[in-house]
Amino acid sequence: MQQQVTVIALEGPDAIVRGQRASACGGCAGKTSCSTLGSWVDRFVELRVKNSVNAQVGDEVLLEVPDSAVMKIAFKLYALPMLAFVVAGLGMRTLALWMAWPEVEAIAGLTGFAAVLVYYLWYKMYLSNHQSGLDVQMLQVLYSASAQSEGSLKAVTAIQLRSSADS
Repeated sequence: MQQQVTVIALEGPDAIVRGQRASACGGCAGKTSCSTLGSWVDRFVELRVKNSVNAQVGDEVLLEVPDSAVMKIAFKLYALPMLAFVVAGLGMRTLALWMAWPEVEAIAGLTGFAAVLVYYLWYKMYLSNHQSGLDVQMLQVLYSASAQSEGSLKAVTAIQLRSSADS
């Protein structure tokens, strides 16, 4: 998967990039008239990436995220919490039946829900201590902000030279 983003800051060998988050609505012809919640809202994401192409602040760059990385993230965010819910709920249901507690289903359901919350809290702490886990690579600079400013400066200089020659 490739994405065009803008470099907004440089921090050592890394670049902080910002781009519009891709969504399922991106390729839909009816997205402008759709009433699906959030389909009309622009969503942006910021990411720290190794600056392998020496991009500068303001440059438009092309990033590539391997499809396998997207699948890993989907597994971590959807499949593992579902598994935690089922395992914790079934485990607590078995314990509640064995102990003859009342409201077995409510206890099992709340335990499963608590397991999902604990998983997401752990994952959030894990992410704060580690990189994003994505193998994002900066492929190329598509549009250089410095080239645009140099071009503007040359155009302004040419206009000034012409106007002074006319005088």
